[in-house]
Amino acid sequence: MVAKIGVIGTGWWATRAHLPAIVANPDAKLVAIADPIDEKRERAASVFEPSASYADHQEMLNNEELDGVVIAVPHTAHFDVAMDALAAGCHLMLEKPMVVESGHATTLLTESAQRDLEIVIGYPYHYNQQVLAVREWIANGEVGELLFVHSLFASIVWDLMRGNVDLVADAVGFTITPTGTDTYGDPALSGGGQAIVQITHSAALLLFMTGLKPIEVFAFMENRDLRVDLVDALTVRFEGGCIGTIGSTGSNVRTQEELLEYRIYGTEGHILFDLATSQVSLHRADGSIVENPVAPTTSSATMYSSAYPEDAPVNNLIDVILGRDENRSPPELGAEVVRFLDAAYKSARTGQCEPVPNE
Repeated sequence: MVAKIGVIGTGWWATRAHLPAIVANPDAKLVAIADPIDEKRERAASVFEPSASYADHQEMLNNEELDGVVIAVPHTAHFDVAMDALAAGCHLMLEKPMVVESGHATTLLTESAQRDLEIVIGYPYHYNQQVLAVREWIANGEVGELLFVHSLFASIVWDLMRGNVDLVADAVGFTITPTGTDTYGDPALSGGGQAIVQITHSAALLLFMTGLKPIEVFAFMENRDLRVDLVDALTVRFEGGCIGTIGSTGSNVRTQEELLEYRIYGTEGHILFDLATSQVSLHRADGSIVENPVAPTTSSATMYSSAYPEDAPVNNLIDVILGRDENRSPPELGAEVVRFLDAAYKSARTGQCEPVPNE
């Protein structure tokens, strides 16, 4: 049996990460692609050779027998396209952020559960073996009760948000098709800036590793010359009394390395984790230090050694369809991040600490 996959959206990330992963997987078949932009669709079709190509995603869903659909469209279109694909009976790999509105996230959770369909959220960091090791350390109580957590993400997306996509072509790796000039900078398409584009990664990973549940957030956000936020500083209170900070900027100079780091402090020790350099260490109360662990293996989970295994979410979708792995980037986490970012954007507008809804 092979998993029959369709792809909706053939822009930068689909042609760099998702489509290559599908055609490279011997247990998958690229049945069809869909994109309303002729040039992008035709470029993707010429390189990846799907069996069919459509300008309209609904026509593809109506005409093709698909087990799963990869959705890589602008953020604000995620909800409508995902609902269409679920109605067609397809499991999904839905790019991050899951959606940009909390209500839409709740609706997708309900719809997928009622139809017994999985939604894998496009968070490649969650498949990194060091991430899985850190997650196990925390779950096993290696650092005790969590007291303070910190995340910093510095990326090179300022020019993307300005629409100067040619300036960052080499740095971000446009392989087949560049991103659109308005994809990240127009809030009607992106739904927001650095928080939507990057904190969705760093916050999701923090929650994934620690199991913490945010209950309130205070946020400062600055746009600079953009229509969306470029620099964000968030202070968070979690269930159980742990507090933390999540900072992110898209202003990293494009000739410099990006940074994603975590500092996790508990009653029995702390963890230092730099994903950019793949350096991670556990510092115990007795003075012992464990460095650069390898995650425990399971019978079903594929192990990824790269910091950002961009093919992992699609491969996870294929494995879920074939019944040989669980969803390792589930929609419940995606929805929690959407609610958290909703509250953060509200805080930045009101100047007040805002609660994070439970659902």
